[in-house]
Amino acid sequence: MPKIIQLLLVAFALACPQSAIAGDALPGVRLEIASRETAFGGQTFGDYGTYERITGVAHMRIDPQAAANRGIVDLELAPRDADGMVAYDVDVVILRPSNAEKARRILVYEVVNRGIKLFSMYTGGTPMNDADPGDGFPFRRGYTLVWSGWQGDIASPKLLGARFPVATKDGKPVTGTVSTEKIFDSLDGTGMELPYSAASVGRSNGLLTVSARTGETPTVIPRSHWRFTDDRHIEIERPESMDAGAIYRFQYTARDPKVMGLGFAATRDLVSWLRHASAADGNPLAELAKAPCERGSAGDCANPEGGVFSSAIAFGASQSGRYLRDYLWRGFNRDLAGRRVFDGVIPFIPGARQTFTNYRFAEPGRFSRQHEDHHVPGFTFPFTYASLTDSVTGKRDGILQSCSESGTCPKVFHIDTSGEFWQAAASLVGTGGTDHDVVFPANVRAYMIAGGAHAPGMTMTACRYPPNPLDYTPAVRALLVAMIDWASDQATPPDSLWPRLADRELRRIGELDGPQVPSAGLVWPKVLNSPVPPEGKPDWPVFVPAIDSDGNDFPGIRLPDLAAPKGTYLSWNLRKAGYAENELCLIFGSYLPFAKDAAARAGDTRPSLAERYPSAGDREKRFREAVTTLREDGLLLEEDAERLEGTLR
Repeated sequence: MPKIIQLLLVAFALACPQSAIAGDALPGVRLEIASRETAFGGQTFGDYGTYERITGVAHMRIDPQAAANRGIVDLELAPRDADGMVAYDVDVVILRPSNAEKARRILVYEVVNRGIKLFSMYTGGTPMNDADPGDGFPFRRGYTLVWSGWQGDIASPKLLGARFPVATKDGKPVTGTVSTEKIFDSLDGTGMELPYSAASVGRSNGLLTVSARTGETPTVIPRSHWRFTDDRHIEIERPESMDAGAIYRFQYTARDPKVMGLGFAATRDLVSWLRHASAADGNPLAELAKAPCERGSAGDCANPEGGVFSSAIAFGASQSGRYLRDYLWRGFNRDLAGRRVFDGVIPFIPGARQTFTNYRFAEPGRFSRQHEDHHVPGFTFPFTYASLTDSVTGKRDGILQSCSESGTCPKVFHIDTSGEFWQAAASLVGTGGTDHDVVFPANVRAYMIAGGAHAPGMTMTACRYPPNPLDYTPAVRALLVAMIDWASDQATPPDSLWPRLADRELRRIGELDGPQVPSAGLVWPKVLNSPVPPEGKPDWPVFVPAIDSDGNDFPGIRLPDLAAPKGTYLSWNLRKAGYAENELCLIFGSYLPFAKDAAARAGDTRPSLAERYPSAGDREKRFREAVTTLREDGLLLEEDAERLEGTLR
């Protein structure tokens, strides 16, 4: 199990700067390079040789009057330069082949998650260490990788962040109501950090409540039982009647919101600039245009859509996967010259959510879950990529509606584990909030990784069951390569593998009949996360994947460990007693191994290992059959197929 998966808990993000003015005009970008050095100690990667690491800061300027920018909340309240432009900075890191003529003209823009690079997800390297290439997966293929800051509240110099302006009105601070939450998951701890400075630190500025779980009427904590320690922190006297999983919510008047929506323009403009700016403009990637063209018969590298690169692909996981859905929905894949920014986009494990980014007093790191932050903005219609009219809100919309109107839609791979169906209402991606399947547009494929958990291998004290170890890395690697081939017009992608209502692959939560596992005290969930409808409106119907008699999901991509299982891979976990019992436990999954033989089952309704694999080699045969099927379907690379089969020896 690659250690990178642990990055997913941090929740993930995306980064890059802003776009142009008209015709062939370039975005307002000046890249200040801090260092250029040979990466990975000079290690070579096959025919592509060594890599170069470039680090720096992109100084960005954006026109608040441009039509493409008017949807950015509070941009009109940002300080302006003498020429009316708004300035901001983002951190940038680039890994490119040292020899431009040998490089492939493929740009992979990896959206950072809370400032963290994610490429160890598919290299097996050390998380948060870009000096470790792991098995060199993207470098052995000659890709150029780019990261940039997009989240304006990243403070650590070790992470990639952005410096966005603070909104002011008539020279005075902007104030407004902010609500924040804290779940201690411990009987210790009394402090709560606030996301924005309080406008004042008196007890009259604030209301503190506590509830045992989401949906319950909260109890007001008397003002005598909490206090400000400064304008960004309060101290709480926690009531003894509440357990460790209680939800503390503090509402107060805050000041100085940052213009967080610039995080979308930042990506648009930086990537557009890297694709189309020349060496004379300061673009350190311009010389990669010397490499051979890489487009199929439907494409032409001379076309201005491509510029320096044949194709540009965006990949984001968790937080940054949600960012990509939001980025597309808000129309940022059209640069200021009217060109498509990304040819392919892979939102990985986002569920049906967007982000809490383009709002006043935004908090891009927060996201809705069943127990935690349930009411956080960024989780509402539209849910699916096709446009449709919503029966709950009465609106007509879709994630791709804006880019469809401008002709700048990318090809899309939406990938979720079954965990997102429980904690992120992923069924809405395929139903749009209706009670039937919605056809995906021709440029969209959707895949569910059966039995997968959002954060594999992870757990915490509050969780009841052991963690889910299912490693989904092989599927992610294969689909990244498939997207690059599809976006470059070189290959047809694998068909969608997404659960459908018409095939009875999705069920209401109450319809699931899970196995009995007395030794684990298995309890099937009675709750899941779903979006909060407008007041007075009905809920959108939300479904979860159907299961087999072992409790394993049967639709979707079935990796070999699930196709030839040694246990039940649950994409959810439950909170245990003392921690808001039976609520969903964060974004973690569970794993319950099968008994060794019939005598050891002790009431377990699942057949034991000896019963399901009675002859030597039975499991190995099923495992190899699954490997073969996935490889033939384009869902497993040859090198990963060989590695997986090697685990059987």
